[in-house]
Amino acid sequence: MDLNSFLQSALSVDGMVGHASYLLLILSMLMTRMMWLRALAVASGLLSITYSVMISDYVSATWEIIFVAVNVGQLSLQAYRNRITHFSAEERRFREAVLPLVEPAQARRVLDLGQWCEAGAGEVLIRHGEQASHMLFIASGEVAVMVDEAVVGWCGAGALSGEISVLTDMPATATVITAKPTRYLALERHALRQLMAREPEIEHAIDQCFRKDMRLKLAAANQAMAEAGIRVEVIQTSLQ
Repeated sequence: MDLNSFLQSALSVDGMVGHASYLLLILSMLMTRMMWLRALAVASGLLSITYSVMISDYVSATWEIIFVAVNVGQLSLQAYRNRITHFSAEERRFREAVLPLVEPAQARRVLDLGQWCEAGAGEVLIRHGEQASHMLFIASGEVAVMVDEAVVGWCGAGALSGEISVLTDMPATATVITAKPTRYLALERHALRQLMAREPEIEHAIDQCFRKDMRLKLAAANQAMAEAGIRVEVIQTSLQ
């Protein structure tokens, strides 16, 4: 096939339909949410069916019909699961704070791993130097973050605690003690990590929340040090 014939074929109406089908398929692979991935895959499949019929390739069209049917079925199943999923007020706050990027049914699977707990003032939830057994979501109340018996920060409603230890398998870098009666959701470390490994969307959402929470905590720590008149010197070194 010479260049002119190739260009005529590539730029023909049926060729453009085929190109659009592949572009949508590539775009679907870039999606981080499964619902969007499947929706774009369905659109790609429909265009591919059209293209196959236009070039009289009915075998490919049949397989594309099956491909579209499977994805439509999965979309319908996900939509049904989302519709029957319900949250209490505090569960909605957890989802909005930690898992805003995932489907309701996925958020329910995370919540089902956890246990809602209540603690009075002065109770140790996480101990410095020990592996945190749970990641905590503070629903109400307040906890103090302490290092060497000195308070270095506070976490109130909507904050995470113990997430660094749980997500990195490192010992806790601080002790967390309730400053007032506190209600929190405790997510067991092993169960949470296993769910994150099975569902990349949940892993991505929790990672995004972790990063946002760390930025807020660092900003609060910097403000506290500035108000206390603490000066931090950064020593820059270079290799000769």
